[in-house]
Amino acid sequence: MSPTYDERAELIDRIAQILEKQDFLMHLTRAWHAFGSPVHRMESNLMEVARYLDIDACFFTVPGLTLISFGDPDTHSSETHIVRASNGYDMHRLEQANLISRRLRKGEATVHESIRDIESLMAAPPIFSWYLRIIVCFVQSFFVSTTLFHGSWKEAAISGAMGMVVGVFEILGSNYLTIGYLLNVIPPIIVALVAALLSDHICFSAVPMAATINLLPGMGLALAMLELSSSNIICGAVRLVSATMTSFMIGWGTIVGYNLGMAMLGKENQNAGSLSNAECEGLSMLWWILFIPLSTIGFSVWFKVHWSKWPATVFAAASGLYSIYCTFWVFRFYLELNDLATVVASFVLGMVANIWSKFTGQTAYMVLLPGEMFLVPGSIGVRGFSSILSQEESAKGLGLALQMITTCLGIMIGLFASTFLVYPRGKQYSALLTV
Repeated sequence: MSPTYDERAELIDRIAQILEKQDFLMHLTRAWHAFGSPVHRMESNLMEVARYLDIDACFFTVPGLTLISFGDPDTHSSETHIVRASNGYDMHRLEQANLISRRLRKGEATVHESIRDIESLMAAPPIFSWYLRIIVCFVQSFFVSTTLFHGSWKEAAISGAMGMVVGVFEILGSNYLTIGYLLNVIPPIIVALVAALLSDHICFSAVPMAATINLLPGMGLALAMLELSSSNIICGAVRLVSATMTSFMIGWGTIVGYNLGMAMLGKENQNAGSLSNAECEGLSMLWWILFIPLSTIGFSVWFKVHWSKWPATVFAAASGLYSIYCTFWVFRFYLELNDLATVVASFVLGMVANIWSKFTGQTAYMVLLPGEMFLVPGSIGVRGFSSILSQEESAKGLGLALQMITTCLGIMIGLFASTFLVYPRGKQYSALLTV
């Protein structure tokens, strides 16, 4: 017996609903990739959304790519979709994508409305213009030079100017592939060359790393450790290799620029591998009370955190950073347990971000990320790999590289511990966009 008209209409409507739900999952996946969602959380988060939509699906995620397999239990068949998106950080739009998913799971919006909202969100421009981001590069490099690399006012000013040059290259690299391929090589050469030419008047080591702060692979290394520890081996290995190669490229560019500058000054025999900032005469630590919040605002603009979230990001970052100095003082001079300082600092930072998320219902990741940029040891890694490239200090370089890995592990432990204490059973309606 052939189906009636009503039965055929009902079947067509059911198939249309299934296809619409699958379309939403693909749109959500693309948005999470493009806006910077933690990859090691995406598979479980997408499974939760698919389970709510009653869709038989499985997901395999690597940075920039997700394979989605939709199954049909009635016909015992399946189809696989490849969702690709460029990786980036846009915390404001990531929060909006998370809110769209949350409204759907609470029944406050339909699947059709959610797809429309996701498409509008993907087409929306960034909340900060490109020229503001270049100005922010000056702010970041200026203050980071004084707080992390013991620079004085002269080194900070030069770092800020060079940071703007790096920012121009980074924005051009996002639009032109040929420039993007050389992004981790050409700017470090230029920065190190200028710093080397001025090395008789400034402390060289306080400039290159501060000027290239947005290129440093510390965040990638920290995420690699998080993903490896959460048994996401493929994602962690990919990020670890990528961050390692980025460290080598930046280190190589820094040494080449340094050697060129020394050759132009007639000082070819100068040691190119030593990037220690121990001899720099930095500013008083009292200035850090002002510089740390300003640096955090700069990172917030770079990661496109909405201005209404800046007080929370500044408070979280300042809490984590000030805890570093307190714990270093206690653990170094009294307990002699220096490695625990990073764990405690990341734990404080994670607790502030997660508690803020718990009471406001907003994404903790946008609060966590700017502050985490102070904790990740990207600069240690670059200094380590720069020393490896110098044959005279290879042992020191390997030691610094090992220190970089152990610091990442300390950050991982602190963040996981804070997330577990605040959300021992996980979140109910939104993704765990914390670590």
